[in-house]
Amino acid sequence: MSDEKAIQSETIALLDYGTKPEASNLVLPVSAKLSTGAQWHDFHFETQQQPAHDTGEHRHQMHILTMVTSGTPINQTIDGQPKRNLAGHNNAFILPAGALHRCDWRRDIEFMFVGLDPHVFVQIGQELVNPDRIELIPHFATIEDPLLQGILLTLKQEMLTGGLNTQLFVDQLKTTLVMHLLRSYGVHKVQIATYSDGLPRHKLNQIIDYIAAHLDQNLELEDLAQQIGMSQFYFSRLFKQSLGITPHQYVIQQRVEQAKQLIQQGQLGLAEIALECGFANQGHLNRHFKRLTGVTPKEIARTYKTGKNV
Repeated sequence: MSDEKAIQSETIALLDYGTKPEASNLVLPVSAKLSTGAQWHDFHFETQQQPAHDTGEHRHQMHILTMVTSGTPINQTIDGQPKRNLAGHNNAFILPAGALHRCDWRRDIEFMFVGLDPHVFVQIGQELVNPDRIELIPHFATIEDPLLQGILLTLKQEMLTGGLNTQLFVDQLKTTLVMHLLRSYGVHKVQIATYSDGLPRHKLNQIIDYIAAHLDQNLELEDLAQQIGMSQFYFSRLFKQSLGITPHQYVIQQRVEQAKQLIQQGQLGLAEIALECGFANQGHLNRHFKRLTGVTPKEIARTYKTGKNV
């Protein structure tokens, strides 16, 4: 490598959110408004509000999916290919890991992005495509994709409400996002087998028993799938076909049901019940309990207490 190229390579920032969650500060003047921080090493989400700026050349260790929500058109260059984004708001652009990237904008802008470690694509897509053939096509911000928009907006909403406390929920979002990217924006399109009968009864019973025995733990989609020897994608798909709801929704339902029983027994406080049932905290319990039952845990506790005193 020539001295000139060596100097140039040293000035190109490498953003690795897995080891440095605040890595976007290397190329952006203002810190993120919302960020998952160090909560997950292979998955990262941020919302940004930035003044006019030029990021300079940089690379990302993760695959990056970005959506501009407000502001000015962006001038972008990906691996030497320039493009000015004249598309409307809420359009997404896809940046493969390792691609040389630069962008600038002339007025205030708001955007959000999610980063996914390449190994997540191998882990989730291994049954569908050779790991050596997993590669994303760069796309400038001219894509109108309701599913991508929906996932990013869901992530933002969940962060605002404190809902990203369950690994299972994050895992399901990751699986949906990865499979959509592989099917729609991969160099080698994947073919997905279709099933109509759901999980075999014995495997469904096995996973239901496992969930019941581990409700107080931070259940992960990978662990559930491994219990019955399936990939995360097919497990999620067949589980929903069997019960009509996702694994995350089922786990939340079971936690709320267990919380009802513990409230009725009247031996634990609500904060203790939340942890006993696998909720991150009492607020997390309150949110899901009210959503599923229409009343708060305190109201239920008061009802049971009143009934005992009659």
